[in-house]
Amino acid sequence: MRSVLLATLALLVAAPAAQAEVTVSIKLAPAEAQWGQSTEISGTVLSDGAPLAGAPVELDVRRYPFEVPFAPLATTATAADGTYTFEHAINRNAQFRVIAAGEKSHRLHAYVFPATTLTFAARSARVIRLTQRYRVPAGVRLTQPTIFYVGKRGRKTAPRVASGKLERIRAGRYRSTAIVKLPASWKGKFRYASCFRYTGASGMGNPRVGCPSRFRF
Repeated sequence: MRSVLLATLALLVAAPAAQAEVTVSIKLAPAEAQWGQSTEISGTVLSDGAPLAGAPVELDVRRYPFEVPFAPLATTATAADGTYTFEHAINRNAQFRVIAAGEKSHRLHAYVFPATTLTFAARSARVIRLTQRYRVPAGVRLTQPTIFYVGKRGRKTAPRVASGKLERIRAGRYRSTAIVKLPASWKGKFRYASCFRYTGASGMGNPRVGCPSRFRF
């Protein structure tokens, strides 16, 4: 009997403690930012489903053109509820992930678009000039034309009405313009929008997203 008890005790002492299951979440806000705008990277670290407080969290980044591995960018620690937050501005598209308690989150793709300003000027009672201005890092080259949309005020969508050739003003500055004639029935009341198209090898914008035939406000 004594031998059985000693053997059982030995097994209990030798048995390793169950390892906690750590899960690490990650999200971006916004997932698509304009150049110069900060992106918030946040999430939660859980241990067996419960918040893991005070855990070191490493933020890793992999930048466009994605030819090098992920590299550490910043560190922080989780709050009492297991949450963490980073805030960072990036110049071009990038991928983010975090590492906490030895576990990696899934990776998220952050898209960076040019900073834009869209304006109009009335040339007559029925003719307007639309101007889209872009600001990008000095080394970025854009070539794709801007798509312009104009619709009657009050409507939820507007059709594509013009394609404006891109003009390079100087390093990091571009402009597109279009002249649009309004229907007389609109009586000068309209709404307008534009669409940016991805330029290959620019690393700015989402290459998988194009411009619709109608813009939804």
